[in-house]
Amino acid sequence: MDINAVMIVLLCVIIICLLFIMYVMYVRIQQLLTEVDSLTGRMEITDNELEHLTRSVEEYKKTRV
Repeated sequence: MDINAVMIVLLCVIIICLLFIMYVMYVRIQQLLTEVDSLTGRMEITDNELEHLTRSVEEYKKTRV
């Protein structure tokens, strides 16, 4: 075996390892995007609740005056 064959095999192994790492990162990014979507839904509900609370406070101010 000459040095060129060893280098080619080594580079192939490195490329395969990098492809596996990229796949793992892709899967993790998809999981994080799913979590962001669920958090966005919670924030929208919170925004609606905040609007309702603001209206209630304004109505309370009007009745107090």
